[in-house]
Amino acid sequence: MKLYDLIKNIDIEASNIRKNLEVCGIAADSREVEKDYIFICHKGTKTDGHKYISEALKRGAGLLVMRYKPEDYDGSSPYILVKNTRETEAKLWANLYDKPAQNIKIIGVTGTNGKTSVTYMIKGILEEAGFKTALFGTIKSVIDGVEHESRLTTADPGELAGLFAAARDSGVEYAVMEVSSHALELDKTAGLGEFEIGVFTNLTQDHLDFHGDMQAYKAAKAKLFKKSKIGVLNSDDEASWSMLNNGIENYFYGRAKHADFYADNIKYLGADGIKYDFCIGGSSFDEIKSSFKIESPTVGEFYVYNSMAAAACGIILGIDEKIIADALSKVKIKGRMEKLDIDTPYSIFIDYAHTPDALESVLKAVRGFSGTGRVICVFGCGGDRDRSKRPEMGRIAAANADFTIISSDNSRTEEPADIIRDIVAGIDIKSAYEPVIDRRKAIELAMDKANPGDIILLAGKGHEEYIDEKGEVKYFSEREVVAEILRA
Repeated sequence: MKLYDLIKNIDIEASNIRKNLEVCGIAADSREVEKDYIFICHKGTKTDGHKYISEALKRGAGLLVMRYKPEDYDGSSPYILVKNTRETEAKLWANLYDKPAQNIKIIGVTGTNGKTSVTYMIKGILEEAGFKTALFGTIKSVIDGVEHESRLTTADPGELAGLFAAARDSGVEYAVMEVSSHALELDKTAGLGEFEIGVFTNLTQDHLDFHGDMQAYKAAKAKLFKKSKIGVLNSDDEASWSMLNNGIENYFYGRAKHADFYADNIKYLGADGIKYDFCIGGSSFDEIKSSFKIESPTVGEFYVYNSMAAAACGIILGIDEKIIADALSKVKIKGRMEKLDIDTPYSIFIDYAHTPDALESVLKAVRGFSGTGRVICVFGCGGDRDRSKRPEMGRIAAANADFTIISSDNSRTEEPADIIRDIVAGIDIKSAYEPVIDRRKAIELAMDKANPGDIILLAGKGHEEYIDEKGEVKYFSEREVVAEILRA
């Protein structure tokens, strides 16, 4: 491909290029560079791509994209200087795939918790309405019914452009995607153009190892609404006011009746889900333009919010109320308050809760339908991630479960025992808990301790079917582990 076609929408500060230069690929890792590739020099927190220019040139790089000229660079090789190499990379990939998102309406969902659930619910509504859809997120990517494995919540720009190209070629009309704070901060979506709708779920502590503090975390999330036509925001989360972009059309959903969309007559049906009236507000306070019943098999108060966000998007897009209600009555999400189908006198739920707020919400939901039974919680915290949330999650688990088993959960390069020690620091010494590093043994202990009527919550892994310990990723399915323990 001619370089001229790739750089049409790139803001170039300086260059020495020939526009008829032939380009064969793009790489931000010098080890992946091949002949006539563009090498993107990102300056990150751990390393600086500008240090690897000589290696990239040896491998045949035909063009360098840089933020600055290193002292040892002689300027003889073709280069362009840009302010933002990450934004440039995303746009280059999009141009390489001939702007694959151009004719696809994109709905992006951001927030600490609920992104996966909301995207699946919106996808269900759109498909019930007859639209061809794509979904890009944490569990997997699905393009017109064809599944693709996901490695990240929001794919890197090259993979993302390829996925959107596949969606375009399949005739997809709507793409629903999880947009992480990392992706927004690193401009991964810069090549996608304007989003039809941006959705905000909530903001609680997470990813401070990357963002540094809550203000920076919040600011990263707010970037979604600078590139959306319409904002759909949670009126009950004060962070929504930081997300608000007054230059676009905004709608609010929540429990309060001043919201554009709100829930009334909420009924929690235990393990059978939730039921409520979805109300569309009128022009004045407490006026209802219309309402309809939503019933969902998903469990807990947070799913009232998730389903409201999805239903609000449906109404904004002009989808019939009955279609929205029918769709939401069918949506179940793997690893999100997933009740295992087992023949035991106790119940087991699997959930992805891996933040303090999410763990507390899930435990309270489970407590709400445990009756006289006990709640046994198995959880851990990920390694090489925000350490400050560990003692808080320990405190929350001990306060809301009758017995807590603290175990390994993707310790990565850290020692699992060190992570558990951080968690235990937040637990009252009088609380009933036990550290069991081996996740399988922790699940087995929970099942051994369970009495009839008890509920076991396996928190943190959700849809994941692997465990990353000491840098080694191994297959690990909690569903299969439970089945194997029962067979034994």
